[in-house]
Amino acid sequence: MEVMSRMLNVLLGLLTALSVVGNVYAESDASYPEGWESWPVVKESMNLPADTVLPPDTSLFIQESVRAYAWINEGRGSPLTIRVNPNKLEQYKTHGPYTDGPTVVAVSEVEGIIWVTEHIGGLALYGSYDRQGQDISSRHPSLEPSFCASCHTTYKDICINGTCAEPVLATYTDK
Repeated sequence: MEVMSRMLNVLLGLLTALSVVGNVYAESDASYPEGWESWPVVKESMNLPADTVLPPDTSLFIQESVRAYAWINEGRGSPLTIRVNPNKLEQYKTHGPYTDGPTVVAVSEVEGIIWVTEHIGGLALYGSYDRQGQDISSRHPSLEPSFCASCHTTYKDICINGTCAEPVLATYTDK
């Protein structure tokens, strides 16, 4: 019994240490852009509900997006608004190349998540914030910058220079 108790204490200690390290590690790479609320809306889309059945020919990008964000709003989905830095509207129309600074925000309207794409030296950086500008990238694995970068670099036919061009609603409106 004493051995089990010690093993449990060691396990709990390791889990606590890992959660602290995990929270420290997951920081946004992109900065929070003050004033994003006044940026022009260029797209409206949706984080789809967890029980969404996608058409068989849905792109892998959309399939991965639905799977990654199924937790949002307790699985009920959320409207998603895409806003572009007004100084980068022309660059956005051609998907870059982009000048330095914050480029795009995607806002989960119900959950209040602000996903930020920023460009520095031609490289896209990502971050996740709440509406008050607090970094929330450690709140869920799909909010971590490395997760964002993995999709934005994997699906190069849809995500060009760090910004993605396939709104999820098109999956339903084009049918």
